[in-house]
Amino acid sequence: MKIKKSNILITLLAIFTFSINTATLAQDTILPANTSTNGLIDVFLDFNFQDQYIREKINFVNYVRDRQLADVHIMLNRHSSGTAGQNYVFTFIGREKFRGMNNEITFWAHSTNTDNETRKGMVDALKLGLMPYVANTFLVSKININISDIDIEEREEVADPWNNWTFRVYGGLNLRQERRESRLNSRWGFSADKLSEDWKIRARPFFNNNRQSFVANDIEIRRNQFRHGFDGYLIRSINQHWSVGFFLDMLSSTFHNIIFNIEAQPGIEYSFLPYTEANYRAITLDYRIGAGHHRYIEETIFYKMQENLYHHSLNFTARLRQPWGSFETSISGSHYFHNYTANRISLESNLQLRIFKGLSLNLWGGFEFINDLVALPAGDLPIEDILLRQRRQATDYQISTHIGLTYTFGSEFVNVINTRF
Repeated sequence: MKIKKSNILITLLAIFTFSINTATLAQDTILPANTSTNGLIDVFLDFNFQDQYIREKINFVNYVRDRQLADVHIMLNRHSSGTAGQNYVFTFIGREKFRGMNNEITFWAHSTNTDNETRKGMVDALKLGLMPYVANTFLVSKININISDIDIEEREEVADPWNNWTFRVYGGLNLRQERRESRLNSRWGFSADKLSEDWKIRARPFFNNNRQSFVANDIEIRRNQFRHGFDGYLIRSINQHWSVGFFLDMLSSTFHNIIFNIEAQPGIEYSFLPYTEANYRAITLDYRIGAGHHRYIEETIFYKMQENLYHHSLNFTARLRQPWGSFETSISGSHYFHNYTANRISLESNLQLRIFKGLSLNLWGGFEFINDLVALPAGDLPIEDILLRQRRQATDYQISTHIGLTYTFGSEFVNVINTRF
């Protein structure tokens, strides 16, 4: 099927044109809450991570099923810091009589935390963030504040012998055996990460082996597939709008017809908004230019067994997360310098929208013009490799879409906890 590129580009540009208008929440006078008949404040948890445990441990509020029923709307952003851990940012948005009364609490969960330690830390952070609202209810007389005495020595920064470096070693084996079919998959690797205000560094080698065997019509088909590689980066923060980085990637993959390649890319990123606002909205533009050496398993469609390639890419990304939902879109383009027709254009968008009370819409779509598959092997692929997806096939485009609609109705409250079965 041939697609006229000019028409699709016009359509992509029309879809991509959008405006983001974010109104500042007014700072109204705090008034006592009087929403539910039991006098407790109504809370909407805008996430489903550990939500049952949270409802069980924080029982001095009512939990409602929709943000429009809530006095306090709580959003969660999770930011992974490599193998160092995760940062949980809870945003408290006051509604109704708490309108304009907003708060943000951050909880850091180290990678060595158990699940129980992490969820207990989340509960403590949520309790702390809810206190300003609870203090405006009849429960104010039941609140006790206790801050332990802290010595000067304890307040000083603790020396880190690892200098913000964290390391992880992993490995796994998966075996499945039947009379006419068997699979053996293994994966192992190592990673080293450093995260600080100024630096973001990663080095991660990885190794994957997959063996499959099938018997059909007394004919045995065996396929061995591997994917080994390395990805690493060195990113330096300059200020609230600029960052620079260096990216290094290596790959050896039967699926991609690559026995070995190495690519090095310096890059620069500009954030149109301060990085401190990234939890709620971000608009970034990054540019990378690189060079790579490629060695192939089989001769390519361009009659190459090895070659040096030079390329560059430009990527624009916009993200917005608000009480009504979230929206993210990105458009990117790249090409090789030796042949400008060896290029790729990608567009991806995701919208999660609460249309009205109880009704939510999720839309996701991606489109790619693919003209840069320089490693495709010459000749026809065996039918077994096609059916088992052992090798990549030629294509000039890819389209992916998803649409989902959810409507919830009934009782407004979700306070009951039942863990049976």
